[in-house]
Amino acid sequence: MKTASKEKMSSFQQAKKAFIADHTTKLLADPLRRLNALTAIEKAFKEKFPEALKDEDLFHNISKPYFSKLYECLKGSSLSGADKSVIAGLYKFSN
Repeated sequence: MKTASKEKMSSFQQAKKAFIADHTTKLLADPLRRLNALTAIEKAFKEKFPEALKDEDLFHNISKPYFSKLYECLKGSSLSGADKSVIAGLYKFSN
């Protein structure tokens, strides 16, 4: 039986929207750093693997470690702390 207390947000756009709403309420020294990382993640996937962003169950079909490694490959360099934080946030808001 499903509960109405928490809506599942497994698509990229839903998780992105929830991440931004949560992130903008926090008092961070450099809030744009994570928002820029979010934009870069989305851009890399749109340009190189757009099918992933179309998956309505993206965060349930791809594990966080696999998503991180996939983005690292698309990015062509190691993930920054901001990248890792954004990915963790997307998964947090996808459950």
